[in-house]
Amino acid sequence: MGIKDQLLKLKKKINAEIASKTLENSIELSDKVECFLDWYYENVAKEGCTEIGAKGEVENIKNFIEKMAVWYELRYPDYEVKKMLSNHGDVGLDVNDVMFKKNSYINDLFDEESDVRNLDWADFYNTSAFVQSLPTDERYYLFRPVYDNFVYLSKSSLIAHVHLTKNGIVEMAENISLDFFGKNIKNEDLEGMHVKEVVKFFEDKGVDLSEYDNLKLAIKRFENWKYQKDEMLNCVMYRIIERGGNRIGPRRAFLFAKEFNRNIDIPMKYGYDSSDPGLRMFINEYIKAGGSMDLECYDGYYRINKELGTMSIREILSRESIYTSEEKELHQKLVDALANQVDYNIVEKERVKQLRIEKKLEKSRK
Repeated sequence: MGIKDQLLKLKKKINAEIASKTLENSIELSDKVECFLDWYYENVAKEGCTEIGAKGEVENIKNFIEKMAVWYELRYPDYEVKKMLSNHGDVGLDVNDVMFKKNSYINDLFDEESDVRNLDWADFYNTSAFVQSLPTDERYYLFRPVYDNFVYLSKSSLIAHVHLTKNGIVEMAENISLDFFGKNIKNEDLEGMHVKEVVKFFEDKGVDLSEYDNLKLAIKRFENWKYQKDEMLNCVMYRIIERGGNRIGPRRAFLFAKEFNRNIDIPMKYGYDSSDPGLRMFINEYIKAGGSMDLECYDGYYRINKELGTMSIREILSRESIYTSEEKELHQKLVDALANQVDYNIVEKERVKQLRIEKKLEKSRK
């Protein structure tokens, strides 16, 4: 490759990195998904694949992100999300009735007293059932990241190697002294170490890791796998928000965030709509789940021809004058509790005492 070609390749790489950083910092949800897909192409899909194959892999994970978002929509239809997080469900619609009481297939097989009619749809179509229904290649996207079980230390020698646990601990090392005789490194020196500690151990011993970099590759594969799963789930959450619109999207994504241990700040950031009658209830659920009063939410993200600003949860609540039924109930309980703590005999004595003092002051003035 000539100097000109090398410079052109470097320029493309720099431009790609700049574009990726721009996408990463963008507040546009679609940009965040594109940023992940770009990362996936460069760090996962290209390994051992042609360009066409790598693009196909990107398309596969993109389709899976969409499939998972759709599954969550089916599991929690709009009217159920409204009931759960805004207290404004559609009259006459109940997903349990639709799936188990008004389902002709169920009606043909079971009588009206059957326990099947008491099933809960969200529990029935749970995460485990969804995952088990997937083909193996898609199920892999949701596997827990693990380290390679067997790693040769050298790229050119199939002698020294280690056996790793799923968490990256060296369970057994073999033939280490044959490769590192001059460094006086033995099998037992590595056993019980985490693979990252082994790399540092080699560095401290002066080992040239350009030859023995398979351990670093094992670490990189694990970390890429972990990032891939985490960010893929984040992308599912982004698509849930986008697909559901300004009210339902963030609420459904909030349910997803709690179930899949995502950041609950994200759906709340995109969930502010000043005209939303159920906003306060949504905020209450967010706060109860550990959210922050100082979170800055996007004001006008879904509106056309409006400059995008931010407003904290604290500011939003100060402008909201409508209280939820839960808040009213808590307020009444507080009032009742305070009332029960008052000794009215003491209050009456204090009132009489105050009247006497006032009469004495009146006489002294006369």
